[in-house]
Amino acid sequence: MEVSNRTLLQGIKKRLGTTKGNWVDELPEVLWSYRTTPRTSTKETPFCLAYGAEAMLPAEMMIGSIRTECCQEQENSEGLRENLDLLEERRERSSIRQAAYKKVTERYYNHRVKNKAFRV
Repeated sequence: MEVSNRTLLQGIKKRLGTTKGNWVDELPEVLWSYRTTPRTSTKETPFCLAYGAEAMLPAEMMIGSIRTECCQEQENSEGLRENLDLLEERRERSSIRQAAYKKVTERYYNHRVKNKAFRV
């Protein structure tokens, strides 16, 4: 949670620059960015883990893209249902990846602490 909060604060600070009072206006864009960026530990976006599909950018909806132009309503509905059926499996794989990432990070941290203790 602390890392998430720090990431959001950094995003808000970057968007604000020198004007500090308008952070409320920038919050939706920062949250969108956070929710649609893949996490290193899970290789998934929080949006995808919540809804079972990748988010479509607002610009794609306004301007149009291959995804929006070639969209077939029936096929899209079936695909979304399939994604929802597989969502629990996707979350499980993500959880396994996160545990493995945590183990690697812990091993790296412990190795650095151990080597630092011997140098002192």
